[in-house]
Amino acid sequence: MSPATQNLAKRASALRQRMDASERSALAQDIGVVYNQSELSISERSLAEIIIKKLVEDKIIAVRVAIAEAVSGSPHLPGTIARKLAQDIAEVAIPVLELSPTMEEHFLEEIINKGIPEKVRAIAGRECVSSNLCRRIVASGQKPAVERLLNNPGAEITDYTLVTIVRIYGEDQKIEQAVLNRSDLPESVLDSLRLLTEAHVKAFIQRYFNLPEHIVDVKRGKDLLDRNTSERRTSNWWDSKSGAV
Repeated sequence: MSPATQNLAKRASALRQRMDASERSALAQDIGVVYNQSELSISERSLAEIIIKKLVEDKIIAVRVAIAEAVSGSPHLPGTIARKLAQDIAEVAIPVLELSPTMEEHFLEEIINKGIPEKVRAIAGRECVSSNLCRRIVASGQKPAVERLLNNPGAEITDYTLVTIVRIYGEDQKIEQAVLNRSDLPESVLDSLRLLTEAHVKAFIQRYFNLPEHIVDVKRGKDLLDRNTSERRTSNWWDSKSGAV
């Protein structure tokens, strides 16, 4: 029996004893370090997973939080265990929803559809968020999640979803600033926004282009706004963040 196997067997044996919550939490952190080692054999990893499964079922929240944090980013974590943790209370689920590379998209869709704010926000912060998940997050009505999505460079936000964000959440200053910080908006987004009549959308366009207020007045300013936009496209005198230069 290799030293690693002996060490894991010792941990499994210790888990069967009457350990208190703090000792089990420490064990969770320890086993997470061991489990993430790429050189573990199949039998060693299997033994480690037996311990992880026991800790995932622990009645003490702090223990489940500890094991979730310890294994959340592991590419070796089986999907069954990852899903078990993700379905737990938010405090336990968040590390896995944010970091687990073994989480399937259709499962993440289900989590978003349940609408638990902390979990939706966690998914919005993943390293890569597909355009499908971005759309679903925006549709969930969770402002903090939408804001985090906009600030996530790994979020694949389509032009259509971006227009939806401005339409639905544009009156929120944090959301608006996150859109403005995301970089210059594509022309397709600006064209779509110019066709809308919502007052807050007009105000957003005004701030985006640094235009005087009367230019974005729905009745008096539409032609002038269109003309400014056309001139901006065909000359080098316009900067989308600073206005005329």
